[in-house]
Amino acid sequence: MIFLAVGTQFGFDRLVKAVDQAIEKGLVQDTVFAQIGPGAYLPKRMEYVVSLKKEAFDKTLNSCDSIISHAGMGNIELALKTGKPLLVMPRRKEYAEVVNDHQVDTARKFEQLGHILAAYDPDELIEKIKLLKTFVPKPRIPNRRGIIDRISQFLATID
Repeated sequence: MIFLAVGTQFGFDRLVKAVDQAIEKGLVQDTVFAQIGPGAYLPKRMEYVVSLKKEAFDKTLNSCDSIISHAGMGNIELALKTGKPLLVMPRRKEYAEVVNDHQVDTARKFEQLGHILAAYDPDELIEKIKLLKTFVPKPRIPNRRGIIDRISQFLATID
């Protein structure tokens, strides 16, 4: 089962619609369960809810085979923690989905490190969904020492 999770604060109609259309075209054979947030688009080809309480979210996350999501740090962190393959499509400023393109930058960095798959538009999403079944995310090893050093260097510059 693929868990499509877009957060609860905002809908992400562009992503939900793209996954729904991929199912319609037969490009997604897996069952998809979606948490769609307060969006306007209601899926026709997958089971969905607007939001899940934490316990239900965690249960769904633990039972899924893979995740499709916006490029929010919360979902990226959960996928890395659980070792679940994750495909993200960043929310974009040009579509008024966010105020800046921070999710694009986040997706590029985590994809570059081999932790996630990323698609930057609906057409690319379809291609990346095909890779999701065989994608094995690289484990993330936090660099605590590096963060401490950077903060120390910054603090040393303050008078």
